[in-house]
Amino acid sequence: MKMLLLLVLFTFNAFALNNKNVLILNSYHKGFEVSDTIIKNIETKFYSNKDINIDILYMDAKQIYSRDYIKQLSTLYSLQLKNRSYDLIITIDRFAYKFVVKNYSSIFKNEKILFTGVEQFSKELAKVYGLEDKIYGIIQKLQIQDNINLILKTIPNLSKLYILNDRSPSGNDSSSYIIKAINHIKSKIDVEYIRDDTLDDLKKLFSNKKKNEAILFVRYSNNPNGIFYKTNEVIEAINKFELPVFVTDDLFLKKGVLGGKVISIENLASLTAKKAINILYNNKNNINIQINNEFEYIFDQNLLNKYQLNIPNNLINYKIVNAPISFFDKHRKLTNAVFMLSPILVLIITILIFVLYSKHTTAKKLKQRIEFDKVLLNSINSPIFWHDFNGDILDANQKFCELIDIPYTYIHNKNLSDFKNTNYFVNKILFILDNYEKNNLKNSQFLFKNKLNEKKIYNINNTKYIDSNTNQTAYVTIFTDITKEKELENERLKQNQYMVQQSKLAEIGEIFSSIAHQWKSPLVAITALAQDLFYSQNTNEKEEDSYHINNIMLQVKYMTKTINEFQDFIIPSKEKNTFNVEHTIEALLNIVKHTMKYSYIHINVSIKENTKLDIYGYENELMQSILNIINNAKDALLKNNRDNRKITINLYNKKNSLYIDIIDNGSGILKNMRKKIFLQYFSTKETGNGIGLYMTKLIIEDKMNGKIQYKKLNNGSLFRIKLKQNTKG
Repeated sequence: MKMLLLLVLFTFNAFALNNKNVLILNSYHKGFEVSDTIIKNIETKFYSNKDINIDILYMDAKQIYSRDYIKQLSTLYSLQLKNRSYDLIITIDRFAYKFVVKNYSSIFKNEKILFTGVEQFSKELAKVYGLEDKIYGIIQKLQIQDNINLILKTIPNLSKLYILNDRSPSGNDSSSYIIKAINHIKSKIDVEYIRDDTLDDLKKLFSNKKKNEAILFVRYSNNPNGIFYKTNEVIEAINKFELPVFVTDDLFLKKGVLGGKVISIENLASLTAKKAINILYNNKNNINIQINNEFEYIFDQNLLNKYQLNIPNNLINYKIVNAPISFFDKHRKLTNAVFMLSPILVLIITILIFVLYSKHTTAKKLKQRIEFDKVLLNSINSPIFWHDFNGDILDANQKFCELIDIPYTYIHNKNLSDFKNTNYFVNKILFILDNYEKNNLKNSQFLFKNKLNEKKIYNINNTKYIDSNTNQTAYVTIFTDITKEKELENERLKQNQYMVQQSKLAEIGEIFSSIAHQWKSPLVAITALAQDLFYSQNTNEKEEDSYHINNIMLQVKYMTKTINEFQDFIIPSKEKNTFNVEHTIEALLNIVKHTMKYSYIHINVSIKENTKLDIYGYENELMQSILNIINNAKDALLKNNRDNRKITINLYNKKNSLYIDIIDNGSGILKNMRKKIFLQYFSTKETGNGIGLYMTKLIIEDKMNGKIQYKKLNNGSLFRIKLKQNTKG
């Protein structure tokens, strides 16, 4: 009997030891849909595991929030949980998590903590309270930027975006991500970030339909005074909005929201339950803190139809809610009956189709083959003709007939040389083909005037082939009209030249400022000399008059030299020539020296010994390119203090090339912008036009056949220009 009792007690104790106790601490009240959904799904997972017991406490932080309340909760839970022991504490949302961490030593013993639904996690907070090895968690990052990108793709002509986010603690956690996302798009569209309006204010604001406007709803559970809004109140407000609404979680889907890239609350709960079980039973490979990366694209079909919007083309995996009921769903019984009989019907129809198809296939193929070649030839815009090794035309398309101005019936099976003396266009074609064959070209271009006296440029290509039936050699000649391409190429060259001048004009303001500084001193000197000359006229001393006149002429020559250098700079180079880069840089620095002087910038030019400085190219354009880089460096250096503004220009040779390194000790270009600085219309400055560095790269690499690259230094920036040494052609 005693042995039996001991066995029962041992079994009971073993069962009790294997039993796990979990406390779920909910930041909010029972009835708050998000946290209730999470708890319900956690319970479902736990109840399938019968040895887990659950206690749930509701903290009601949405409706009551103050320091006194937190203090009272701490006292209450100290008494309530004094004689209870748990294996794990699960906190729902940030309020419960921070409460547990800050009050851990006074309320709890040695329990592990698992947080969920938290957007920002602080390692420092855990370290302060000595809980680094006890905290596990699932970070819930709302997809703010991805949803904004989704809105821009769904509404391509979007002009304004409203972002709604309350001032709750959770709203404050999301706010930094929202502001970061706004900074990415504020230059493209108008963005209004709303946090302090009431639901009534929002209903009025969005009561009218406005084309190309949308709303990103992050959360709005509290009004500006901290009073809690119930979920049904928020849903009622959203349903009255006359703008498409996008969300970041699936709580409001099917409730007046068009869609979004959303977090599934149920998936978050399942992930939390799975992680809790891993912690409770010490499963291996359990990461302490992990980010919930399970997102879905979900859209409401009714609202897509209402706002006449389409799901973006590049979006593949997505779900549709409120999809229209299909014909098959409406008539399920009828379709089931049809499907029951369908095998027999399909068999009968297949046999009939096969019989008909077999009878007509041969005749149809033959007819199609006869017509195919003709249709194909005449559908091609390029003139094409075939001829055998004797030059007799086997076939041609309509475009070729139009080119030589002879009908098809006249040229078929005839030789082009038959028309040589009677047709100017044939004579021209024969000359071109003869020259083409003599030079053994793969393709060649030629200018041709048609019967309307229009100038056309063609690319000619001649291919030999062997007829598989007759084993005879024949030739296919194709004339491709490249007139428009050539016109576009010429227009592009003109546009590039225009942009070079536009970029140069962008620098003229800087140079005018420099000239103004350079002319101030001579003008003051001339004024003083003129006054001295005037007052010295009574002395009748010719030597003194000559002194004043010489000095005046000296100052005037200096001013003339300055304006001549400026005039030489703004005139574009028409032809390539050989020039000395050192002299070019000296002339450039002479133009901008006063701008640099009054900006407190010291420029040093260093030339390595025995450096060959002559290159072949466009001197003014190179000067403009270097000026663009120096002006950009100047703008960056103005952020430094006056005693620490330096630009260094190093010249040296390496492998038959001349290198020009332009180095400044400014703040450098941000990492995410470095690959874009040479793109057209991209600028790192708020007022920049994005032309300068684009044109610099165009000039260096296209016109000078060189190379330019940017490198971030530890203390500044480096622009490196590589040019071939004096080699013509």
